[in-house]
Amino acid sequence: MNYKKYLHSGLSDNTDTAKVLAALLAGVALGAAIGILFAPESGSETRSLLSDKAKDLASNVKDKVQTAKDSLSVKADELKETKDEVVTKVKEKFNKASGEVDGAVNG
Repeated sequence: MNYKKYLHSGLSDNTDTAKVLAALLAGVALGAAIGILFAPESGSETRSLLSDKAKDLASNVKDKVQTAKDSLSVKADELKETKDEVVTKVKEKFNKASGEVDGAVNG
């Protein structure tokens, strides 16, 4: 696979993931806030619900961040592997070309 295309596709995936994650979190927060504010409950019940929803949102954010970190870790490992393959191929081609030059000069 072309190294530059691979690198670009990885960056594009991460950007798209971040956008989806931000939109999801904004939607969850907005929906929870609207639902709680329009619920016919007392102040203490509403505060309790807000607290519970905030804890749920924090938990969801932690989960999403961990998922993103795991995804980035996998991408980093794949990129390192691809880099190692490219370096190996370049070294092989360099050694082959160097041998051909030595053969032409000495032969």
